[in-house]
Amino acid sequence: MVLVVNELFDDSGHESAEHPERPGRVEAAMAAVEDLHLDSDLIVVPAYAATRLELTRVHQGGYLDELGAYCYGGGGDIDQDTYATLDTWSIATHAAGAGLAVVKELQDRNDGVGFVAARPPGHHALSDRAMGFCLLNNVAVSAAALVSQGERVFDH
Repeated sequence: MVLVVNELFDDSGHESAEHPERPGRVEAAMAAVEDLHLDSDLIVVPAYAATRLELTRVHQGGYLDELGAYCYGGGGDIDQDTYATLDTWSIATHAAGAGLAVVKELQDRNDGVGFVAARPPGHHALSDRAMGFCLLNNVAVSAAALVSQGERVFDH
């Protein structure tokens, strides 16, 4: 078995005091992976920033523009659960790219199981808005990339 995880990138710029979605979540997940003692079965791949094309397979362009502008404007609370900071746009696009990097590594190897521990998380965001700690839907971005390659992806 090969377990592929994304390389951790500096996500410390996406923090809000006392918010439950903070860097410690990824640290805890990676500590659990380390406890599995996978040694040579563990392959770490670098995350990259998802491109606009990769993101617009899932998200509306206007939403991406607004989110980027909001972050670069200093950010703040988006809703009761979701926030952004000045650095969040870059960090969020890397979180979406982490899933894409893991998918590519698994395709290149034609073997393995992927695991992505990234912040901000990405499975609640809708095509046109952030929701539930999530700014981008990282899971859907990876699934859409697979579909664009002719792969079938389970959707329900």
